[in-house]
Amino acid sequence: MTKRDWIKYAALFVLAVAAFGVAALALMNPRGAGESAPVASIPAVTPAATATPTATSSAPVRQPTIELPAEPVLLILGDSYTAGDGAGRPDQGWANLVARQLRYPTTIDGAGGTGFAWGGGAQDELDGEYETRLRQLAAGPAFVPNVLILQGGQNDAQIQDADEVRTATTQTIEAARRFWPGIQVVVLGPSAPQPLSEDLRTVNAAVRAGAEAANAPFIDAIEAGWFTAGNSPGFDFDGAHPNAAGHAHIAEKFLEAWDALVG
Repeated sequence: MTKRDWIKYAALFVLAVAAFGVAALALMNPRGAGESAPVASIPAVTPAATATPTATSSAPVRQPTIELPAEPVLLILGDSYTAGDGAGRPDQGWANLVARQLRYPTTIDGAGGTGFAWGGGAQDELDGEYETRLRQLAAGPAFVPNVLILQGGQNDAQIQDADEVRTATTQTIEAARRFWPGIQVVVLGPSAPQPLSEDLRTVNAAVRAGAEAANAPFIDAIEAGWFTAGNSPGFDFDGAHPNAAGHAHIAEKFLEAWDALVG
């Protein structure tokens, strides 16, 4: 091949390369020079709605209150605590201290060894259950209370069936309302210096359940911790009853709870 032939073929090769490049550009941008290819739009992503948990009410069940009559006449009925055992003198018992503080006309009826379901005696044979004693009081027309505080439960711990104690508590409250229509009833559950108070938790729960079933306010000395390991030595009389200081302590705590009930 001559030199002229080499130059000719080289020129043809350059033209072919140039044509190939133009074709490639056309394929890559078919809309023509100067016109931008559209940019694919990305759909907006809407976040999925997050479910907000519905708040559930964890408020405790509201404690019933009482409406004091214009002229309260008070009956406090209970066991040996209400009788003032361990205080030295009956007038130093918690019930007498409360009565003096409230200044209502008051009758105090305390009988050792009795309860809502336990009638007293070694074999529960004395028929001193609270309902029975309320019926006896109601038979005398001279005394008509319109406020009743039922204290106790310690002696009911001798009954193995908690449902029996619960039922007796409810029935006692309902009986009082039949005997004296309109009477306001408050239940003060069992209380005792440590370590006895720890042994009373089961019967305390039964008395509380009975009061709740009758829609009566329940003052819970056990769960409120009126007697602790720290204060019990100074408040204990004989392992089962409080001394005079212990009775004063019960009266103080009771009056605090009472103020909340009568608001």
